[in-house]
Amino acid sequence: MADRRGVVVPLIILAWIILSPEPARNPAARFDDRPSLDDVIAEEQRSLSVVQNSRWDATYGSSGHTLNLTGFQPERGYAWDSLAGVKRRAREQLEYALGDWGIGALDGKKDEPSPTPLYSNATGYVRGKWKRSKLQEDTPTPQLNLTEFAPPGPFGQPGIPRRFERNITGDNGDITIRFNEKDLASPGPRSRQDNNNVTEMSVEMKITDSQSYDEWETQLRGVYFFDIGQAILTTTSDKFAGIFTLPHFALSETTFEEAKILLNESISNVIQRQADRRTELRNPWTTRAEGTGDMRFSGPECELVLYLQQLAPVASTQFSSAFISFLESELRFPTGAVVPSAPDLRFSMLAFSPDCGYVLESKGPPDDFAQDNDHLTGPKMEVQYLHSRHHLMLFTLALGLQLFLLMRQMREASTPSTRSRISFYTIAILALGDGFTTMTFLLISLFLTGLWVNLVGTGFLAFISVSFFGMRFLMDIWHVQAPERERRARAEVEEEIRREQAFNAALQRIRAERDAARQPAETNGNALNPANPVSNTTTTTPTESTPTPAPQSTTQPNVEGLPIPVTAPRPVDTVATPVFMPSNQDGLEPVAQPTAANQTNTNAAVAARMPSFASLYTRFYLLLLATLFLSLNATSWPAPARRIFFTFLGLLYLSFWIPQVHRNVQRNCRHALNWEFVLGQSLLRLTPFAYFYGYKHNVLFADVDFVGLSLLAVWVWVQVVVLVSQEIIGPRWFIRKTWAPPAYDYHPILREDEEGATMPIGFSQAAADGSAPASPIQERTPTSPAARRASVAKDAKEKGKRVFDCAICMQDLEVPVVEAGASSDAGLAGGLLARRTYMVTPCRHIFHSSCLEGWMKYRLQCPICRETLPPL
Repeated sequence: MADRRGVVVPLIILAWIILSPEPARNPAARFDDRPSLDDVIAEEQRSLSVVQNSRWDATYGSSGHTLNLTGFQPERGYAWDSLAGVKRRAREQLEYALGDWGIGALDGKKDEPSPTPLYSNATGYVRGKWKRSKLQEDTPTPQLNLTEFAPPGPFGQPGIPRRFERNITGDNGDITIRFNEKDLASPGPRSRQDNNNVTEMSVEMKITDSQSYDEWETQLRGVYFFDIGQAILTTTSDKFAGIFTLPHFALSETTFEEAKILLNESISNVIQRQADRRTELRNPWTTRAEGTGDMRFSGPECELVLYLQQLAPVASTQFSSAFISFLESELRFPTGAVVPSAPDLRFSMLAFSPDCGYVLESKGPPDDFAQDNDHLTGPKMEVQYLHSRHHLMLFTLALGLQLFLLMRQMREASTPSTRSRISFYTIAILALGDGFTTMTFLLISLFLTGLWVNLVGTGFLAFISVSFFGMRFLMDIWHVQAPERERRARAEVEEEIRREQAFNAALQRIRAERDAARQPAETNGNALNPANPVSNTTTTTPTESTPTPAPQSTTQPNVEGLPIPVTAPRPVDTVATPVFMPSNQDGLEPVAQPTAANQTNTNAAVAARMPSFASLYTRFYLLLLATLFLSLNATSWPAPARRIFFTFLGLLYLSFWIPQVHRNVQRNCRHALNWEFVLGQSLLRLTPFAYFYGYKHNVLFADVDFVGLSLLAVWVWVQVVVLVSQEIIGPRWFIRKTWAPPAYDYHPILREDEEGATMPIGFSQAAADGSAPASPIQERTPTSPAARRASVAKDAKEKGKRVFDCAICMQDLEVPVVEAGASSDAGLAGGLLARRTYMVTPCRHIFHSSCLEGWMKYRLQCPICRETLPPL
């Protein structure tokens, strides 16, 4: 019965994933001391009423505290005194982007359209560099009581104070922002005012500190003003009512009123959904990623107020506002019109943290040169999805070519002889890469709904490659190489048995020597003890276990029958019983043969050492899942550690030719895989790495790393060069002969001297003169006269070369031969390439290499004498 214990582990993992409760919906109520949902709704309604009754001229900071909202209490000690300077800096960025028209638009003076073309639908991806703002010098760092902000423990007591998340301590770093123009906290149609000027917006921001290598991801929610291209966003938590105070972060009274009206409607809808229990989130404006729920025991985080100002798109020609509007409409609702490529989005950034006291800006003009960095740039969402579809089509084509090459290799390796040459682990690594691609694409498709069809289609093609072809090829190779593994396991078991028997024999010998050394001492002790007369007079009677010594002969006749001289040494008595062997060998005991029990134990030990393909199948998918989970975990590591991990993982994956090199050495095999398969797979498997390491606008926004890409490419092609050298020079040219098991060389150096026994038997010569031996046994006898006559070639075109006949293609075969009397190193003059043109079998028949290799794909027998041939 097959061993199915390996299925238990994946079943437990799947059951845990499926049956585990959602932390957001099923919290541990007895350990949860948070306010109830009704209390949260009451506090939200109070904060909303404060916003509704507030005015634009409300003061806050050291001059007064008129806003009765969380985060504005005097005892908090937040750096609200710096907010006025932050607003002035945001107005400067607006003036740089839109000029005097933008300053007038803040106050509602929009008599004429904007001269600067801007995207009204600001959805997409932007990325760039950030730096410390000039305002940092005037922004004090608040001295917060960390114990007050420490998350409570599972039993209600205050937890251990930890450092604030998103606390930027470096001077520069990277930032990536994804725009999502949608409702603040709920799906559905987008809220937009009648004046068509303001809408809700949420962004996903990833910020990296280049000095500490810390990386944080957060969600911010706020509003976006279409006419001036400005977004104001903030975080919301238990220590900062950011979404309620958002209108007071506006730069003018006009924008304050617009944001206030929009948020009044939006927040009211969210509170109503909480009251109707359509959502149980205590913080619908959480900064966590979607699907993670409320992080009850997470540490405190630095709050952020973010200003994003859209700049004119970068293009080779200046587009008008009307054309930008038409281009944007064509991207969102395509009609097939021929339009130029859409320019990238451009935004300047200003981030202010009131509780951690830092101010960050994006690098770019006018303070920095555009060559160094041009603020935050990136493609629009529609353009990004279009490029992603094109890239997925190219990757799908690469997967199709990989599958095509694999099918050709499977058709080429359709016989046991050819499958036995291929390394099982080489094909397993290739299949493992396809399986990793399948699971990665299916996982990404859950989050990128716009690319769901493309991702699932590409993942399904990779699934076909690994399940229907890769695993089938692995199964065929596994069954063909099963006898080889059994012989190797049996040899290991027999070697262990021999070592155990040798150890037991040595132990018995040591015990016998110890007993023999102890017995004379006891005899001498009894002889010197007069108190024990019985033991002194006791004699040993001959028994079956103690043979009676034979009487020593005083004379021994020599060869002539005369007695030996008196001075001759006497024979020594060995106390051994003489054995007389009759002429007919009757009465001899048979040689001890291994018993059936020993043979059964050996077979059981061999069977235990040989895993089944089902257990290997389970290990394959467990390794695949473990690699996927570890890779997902590595995405949250610091940037250098993450880069090192994925580069190391890529090196392991791209080492798929190493097992084939090792198998070529073990079997002394030159050609196991087709060169189109080797070269094609090497190039196609490098394509994803070239995309992510060398293409700047990749879908994952990975940084360009030409050093890592060069390392991966060089590593792959070094393996290919080693395979080529094994084909030309020999499989074992780079190792010592003692490092590999002995194997037959089909390309020996041919010598004329018969003692070497390397000259082949000429098939045509033997058939022509009629004196060739009629049996293979006579042919293999190097000293027979027929073999000597047959070893002479039928023709010699020049010195050092002989011509033979190939019995497969019936054509002449010219080979280099070392003449008699030449030095031992003269065989090297024949050249490695010349020796690769012929193959000599152990039965001393010679053929063209291509002819015999084609023959051995189907039969491991000599075409002439039908002798068994060793595999290539």
